[in-house]
Amino acid sequence: MSPGQILIVSDDAEFVRTISARWRKEKDSPSITAVSTNVSSQANPSGYLLVVVGPLRGGAALPQAPALHLDSTVCAVGDLGSLESVRARHADWLLLPEYPGWTEALLSVVREVLRRTTAERRAREAELTNHAHQRFGVLGKSLLEARPGMVNALTSLLGNADLILLSEQPLPAECREQVRTIRTMALRLNEMVQRLSSLESEMELNDRKSQVETREIRMVEAPES
Repeated sequence: MSPGQILIVSDDAEFVRTISARWRKEKDSPSITAVSTNVSSQANPSGYLLVVVGPLRGGAALPQAPALHLDSTVCAVGDLGSLESVRARHADWLLLPEYPGWTEALLSVVREVLRRTTAERRAREAELTNHAHQRFGVLGKSLLEARPGMVNALTSLLGNADLILLSEQPLPAECREQVRTIRTMALRLNEMVQRLSSLESEMELNDRKSQVETREIRMVEAPES
């Protein structure tokens, strides 16, 4: 987990210590930023996958923007009475009563949020990759279709250049040098055209790679049993 993934807003130091102590036992411990209601409005909203709202001091207001971000998942933890108050103001927040084992339940929420975020990121990357493959596919198809005509034109150009250079008829030195230059450039163009011969096999390889990535993404997106 990268820094800034989890923000804890609470005025109860013991609440923060309880979460930190439990999560430090994990092999891949979440990176936690803890703030009180006095500074929650100054918290950077970017980069937080999950915001945990714990017990607040009496009369303290629930955190608002910019402390919270539209893309963040918010989970409020507390007693039933305080959670009913939260529900009335924030119907889209997750609510977790402080029953025995609540830290394990909260950790499960974190895992699910990270799994979903990873799946969404990989899906976006795959979509961009597939879009790029489609664009290159159209370009590659056009080049492959044009290749026979390019080969014929270059063959004719090289053949005529060779005939001129092998001719016994006198040719000014400057003209002969220009013909040699034309022949050299034509050979380079011919090498590039020959490179197109492997383009089709590369396109097929990219298609297979894209299909494998799509299957892997679907496996990540599938909920764990």
